[in-house]
Amino acid sequence: MKVTSGKRCYYCGGVARSGEHIPPKQMFKAFECDSITVPSCDEHNTKKGGHDQAIVNALLIPLYTGRYRYPLEPEVQQAIQVGASSFALTKRSAVRTPFLMNPPHGLEDLPDLVYLKPTVNMTAWIRQLTAGLVNDGIGSASTSIRWSKSIVWSPEWFTADEPIPVEYNEAIRVLKHNQERRLALDSLTWKEGWSAQPEPYPGIIYSFQLHFASNREVIIRHKFYNRYTWYVFFIASKRNIAKLQKKFEQL
Repeated sequence: MKVTSGKRCYYCGGVARSGEHIPPKQMFKAFECDSITVPSCDEHNTKKGGHDQAIVNALLIPLYTGRYRYPLEPEVQQAIQVGASSFALTKRSAVRTPFLMNPPHGLEDLPDLVYLKPTVNMTAWIRQLTAGLVNDGIGSASTSIRWSKSIVWSPEWFTADEPIPVEYNEAIRVLKHNQERRLALDSLTWKEGWSAQPEPYPGIIYSFQLHFASNREVIIRHKFYNRYTWYVFFIASKRNIAKLQKKFEQL
């Protein structure tokens, strides 16, 4: 979709030449829903488009493999069914790998994880998703938010410098630390974010929430497939915070 109205890119503030779907449309191939779309330059839309499918597959493959100890929601099952045909297409950039090295008895059937090659930057992807939502919330690109300085973290994601598969004791140590931090974050006061209109995204597939902290810090919590959570911490101007808070009055 071409943009010729002189709008600025949601992420960098450059000249917008197209519209970027937030989140990418690959996540909703199985569903009839509308999409949040924001103005984008080529660098932050078409040039990263090939990574969208690899990242969506990295989220789906662990749900597709192994024998889960709890049932998957019908929406998640539908997303896996539709997305499975693309798993092989991204196998060079989204590499399937076991989670544990020498798993103890009873944990041999854990789902596989996906190692994303360095060319596919999950942190940058989450930052851009966050920037797109903020752009939609305030109604324009913000040049005051330094997205490259925002902090991105997930309790379920092992960083690229940690070897995969990992030793059982190391996995327990990391996951325990992450769970403690997650409990502290989830105890904060969160406001439910908005969705595409008029036909919203399936909430099981994707949703987000906001927390307005002190000293102009904003936290956005992304939830994918009712299994994965990503937090993004950034500093916004008082004016942009007021615009985001006003967005909730319109919901």
